[in-house]
Amino acid sequence: MPELPELTPQHFEILVVRELRKVGLDVAELRIHRRATLPEPERGYLLELKGVLGAATWRPQALIACLRQQAPIGRAAVESLRDHVKEAGAEAGLLFGAADFDPEALAAALDGDLALLRVTDGRSAFDTSGWGPPGHYPAWLPAYCAQMVKRDPLGQPRYHLLEPGQGDQILHSMKERHVG
Repeated sequence: MPELPELTPQHFEILVVRELRKVGLDVAELRIHRRATLPEPERGYLLELKGVLGAATWRPQALIACLRQQAPIGRAAVESLRDHVKEAGAEAGLLFGAADFDPEALAAALDGDLALLRVTDGRSAFDTSGWGPPGHYPAWLPAYCAQMVKRDPLGQPRYHLLEPGQGDQILHSMKERHVG
């Protein structure tokens, strides 16, 4: 089995744009807002992108955080994004994480009107999607895919692959926070 390509900040940015456009959101005026390397033991990074997400009814300035770390993503990362959204003068926030989310992160996201998305490898996504028999991968399968993060009835994270037409679900997670 070939090894996955490294999820570099540049690759992460391309992935985010691809996945948001796939669900029907326009992505415009995207630029790097902040970059940070995470200290040990995380061995990861935080890349924040600021831009406009387009939809028929709402076109918010959004701060999109791309977080790659080893440990599950917790409440502190979500609360930090909420603060960064305010600091950046954005109206909405999305957190794409390349790790699992713990239940406290989901609670913080609901409190802060933020959308959470998990980045997973394409093969794992395919195996759990029902698109075909596990272990037999089509040539078109990308190395990485994004999944919407929601709460199950017990408050635990539940992951769903992003599919065309789900842009409204992402926007709904971010609820309009501006007056107008």
